[in-house]
Amino acid sequence: MKIKTPVTEMLGIDLPIIGAPMFLVSYPDLVVAVSEAGGLGTFPSQNYRTVEELRRGLEDIRSRTKKPIGVNLILHKAHNPNWAKHLEILLEFKVELIITSLGSPRSIINEAKSVGTKVFCDVTTLRHANLVAKSGADALVAVAQGAGGHAGNISPFSLFPYLKKEIGLPVLAAGAISGGAQMAAAMSLGADAVYIGTRLIATKEAAASQEYKEMIVQSAPEEIIYTEKISGIPANWLKRSVEKAGDNFHNEGSTDIDQEFKRWRDIWSAGHGVAQIDSIIPAGDVIKGMAAEYSDIVNKLPKLV
Repeated sequence: MKIKTPVTEMLGIDLPIIGAPMFLVSYPDLVVAVSEAGGLGTFPSQNYRTVEELRRGLEDIRSRTKKPIGVNLILHKAHNPNWAKHLEILLEFKVELIITSLGSPRSIINEAKSVGTKVFCDVTTLRHANLVAKSGADALVAVAQGAGGHAGNISPFSLFPYLKKEIGLPVLAAGAISGGAQMAAAMSLGADAVYIGTRLIATKEAAASQEYKEMIVQSAPEEIIYTEKISGIPANWLKRSVEKAGDNFHNEGSTDIDQEFKRWRDIWSAGHGVAQIDSIIPAGDVIKGMAAEYSDIVNKLPKLV
């Protein structure tokens, strides 16, 4: 199956479905599964402690799939002091997509484009979207209310068409997208692709613990907590994991990498999309099933005469 949009054309993929890069969750198994299913798998460079580990991770992925892949690169020195070295490796491997967050992409745009790499940027507001657009971003990842991890607080019904109209760049819809129904809704609002995270945590290939996966299946959207107290930036978390951690996260806002790993091992992120997740299945089935459900829903919608 192929669903053609500006994003699929730009990246050379069959389906407008991008697997979100998730800290301590997205590793080669998940990346390969998503890309091989027709979407585009990604991972955060910070999943690897050293530059050499990052290189080995990319070698592993490239040995298992020839399909396009992406990497999230945090451009904030306090959160990722090694971002410049990470960038060198990504350019060496000519990854098809770099997704930036927590910083301006201006410093990497020219180098990325010199090797054919596209640059998408996480944004939650029009102000930030304007900044990255002026820096040369190829597309926007519009992170709406209800997204897992660091999320904005604007409703997806408003954010996706708002940024599309005001900025004009392709928009990837992020926030509570767990199936073809939400994908169809996002595309009807002007999105050119969808960005899924929480649904991919509850898959066989995700590096999350079995307890984390089961907690996603068992949780309801009412059990998602939106707070800045855990990571220093507003984000959505599983209430059950926060309660279980108790007082074990007093280093709120710490940027030390060891504290980042410890916090994200103990307290688990997820979005409102838990409402539509009822099983742990292969990631490839998630991607193919989402595309099939999307097509079925679109075909059944009333046609305007």
